[in-house]
Amino acid sequence: MEPITIVAISNDSFAVHLATMLFSLFENKEAGTRYRIYIIDGDISRHNKEQLNELLKGYHVSPIYLNVDQSLYIHCPAWGHVTREAFYRISIPDLLPGKIKKALYLDSDMIIKGDLSELWHNEKLKHYLLGAVEDPVDFAGVKLPPGYKYFNTGVLLMNLEKWRLEDIPSKVLKFIEENPSQIMWWDQDALNGVLYDRWYPLDYKWNYQVYRMAHLNIDPVIIHYNTHIKPWNGRTYLQEEYYYYRSRLRWLELPGPGPKKIYKCRSIF
Repeated sequence: MEPITIVAISNDSFAVHLATMLFSLFENKEAGTRYRIYIIDGDISRHNKEQLNELLKGYHVSPIYLNVDQSLYIHCPAWGHVTREAFYRISIPDLLPGKIKKALYLDSDMIIKGDLSELWHNEKLKHYLLGAVEDPVDFAGVKLPPGYKYFNTGVLLMNLEKWRLEDIPSKVLKFIEENPSQIMWWDQDALNGVLYDRWYPLDYKWNYQVYRMAHLNIDPVIIHYNTHIKPWNGRTYLQEEYYYYRSRLRWLELPGPGPKKIYKCRSIF
């Protein structure tokens, strides 16, 4: 059976949180499930790459690092707690080998509580460009036609074949350039602006957004610490789930000038 293709993004300060997510991913998979890991590299240091490699080596996996042409993102505004790396997921179809027909993108501010095979083998994807979970956000920058719902980009089940055929990355980047007033929630607004009628909804358990779904009675498979408040810089719902894996992760912070800050970093999500 072919491995499940997982894609994630990290800069150097977020690498420890990516490692925590990947640790939970592998700790909770079923015995017969295999994952192939691609990491879009936002200037991760050699030291932290070695730690990521060592972590995945324990599961007999070697991550593949992908480099982005940053000139493509000159019109992508990074502000607040999110950095420009968040936009890099737009280029996933172009970064992965052409033989890979679909991919599962995961944000790094997540904990994976179960196996992802059920999500991966969802047959609906062949009819759409994307499977995603609705984001019950109160407001967004992008203006969708009446009747259409807004999706969260933390978990994206991507039909790469259709994305490439229709050159979706170029269309999303063009949307950003031509509609700057509609970009409030970064690439998420742009992806919704282009794909609002080309995606199908996944069950909330696949992207349980703690900031907006804590009131729902759901047993989540993927816990998503969305918004600027993360387990490592504030108090969040299900914070203990993050620290259960973070506390078991072997991760060495290199000493630097000034006070040592282990959990303080600017988020890419």
